[in-house]
Amino acid sequence: MILPAVAAVTLIVQLPATSASAAPPVGGGFSGVAGDFNGDGRDDIVTFTRGTAADVYVALSNGSSFIGTGWKWHNYFAAGTETPLVGDFNGDGRDDIATFTKGAAADVYVALSTGSSFVGTGVKWHNYFAAGTETPAVGDFNGDGRDDIATFTRGTAADVYVALSNGSSFIGTGWKWHNYFAVGSEIPAVGDFNGDGRDDIATFTRGTAADVYVATSNGSSFLGTGWKWHNYFAVGTELPSVGDFNNDGRDDIVTFTRGAAADVYVATSNGSSFLGTGWKWHNYFAVGTEIPGTGDFNNDGRVDIATFTRGAAADVYVATSNGSSFLGTGWKWHNYFAVGSELPQPGILW
Repeated sequence: MILPAVAAVTLIVQLPATSASAAPPVGGGFSGVAGDFNGDGRDDIVTFTRGTAADVYVALSNGSSFIGTGWKWHNYFAAGTETPLVGDFNGDGRDDIATFTKGAAADVYVALSTGSSFVGTGVKWHNYFAAGTETPAVGDFNGDGRDDIATFTRGTAADVYVALSNGSSFIGTGWKWHNYFAVGSEIPAVGDFNGDGRDDIATFTRGTAADVYVATSNGSSFLGTGWKWHNYFAVGTELPSVGDFNNDGRDDIVTFTRGAAADVYVATSNGSSFLGTGWKWHNYFAVGTEIPGTGDFNNDGRVDIATFTRGAAADVYVATSNGSSFLGTGWKWHNYFAVGSELPQPGILW
């Protein structure tokens, strides 16, 4: 991330697009991890219409379904093609929303959760972060209970910058926490892979190599050049994500093959590597081009998986984790959410 001589100060960028045709974020995808917006211990779902409407809808989990038709929690957030993400930025136990304008302005706005809405028109928490087509991410990198922001430049530079949350803003111009990670078009992800309470970073090379590297956080940087934690996971164009699927306090990795096969594989963390060649935890989930994601939707301490069909049907299915597999063929937890090409969270889009 190259800083300008004078930081740009602008309003939220609004691009000429409709909510039905809003494009995925340029140069980055969602983390695929859900948020608990009302602080009841169960992860919920959110969808961003973006475009000119820029509405934000939430459906709360009751442990066996996402209730209601979706309440509007904000009527102007993540406009145009901005990149929205989820995290608990003020440490109150309720997940909030952030949006990254990227491009030349590179502003970051946050709307905090009250438990029933996201308050305000969006307060600017940073005025130059995740510039151009960099890939932003969210995690608690210093273990203080407040989620921070990271950005991956990828490409040939492959720098990683972090701005820490103080509860009302992301402080500093962004410190470089790693100078060579998530190279080229690799897919970065965030999780606490060694269970020390600080979020780390992972990168998936995909393609034929399908290597997975991790750099762990010491609270002020990501250590080492990146250790290979798996040598064959998330092959080709599969979509990877993270979550603690067996409730041992360490985040694991999951990959969705999608398409006609729609297999789901998991490799669990032992604190220094992801074990095995990847066990199949589900044999038909997130079919075709559906958008999968992860979250603990029933509050049992084990992270589950969800998938959004989007389009006209806009169904949402969940398969819950029993610690060694995702159960059932997938139960429909909502029958109209994330319509058309809206961007749901959790949701992996690359």
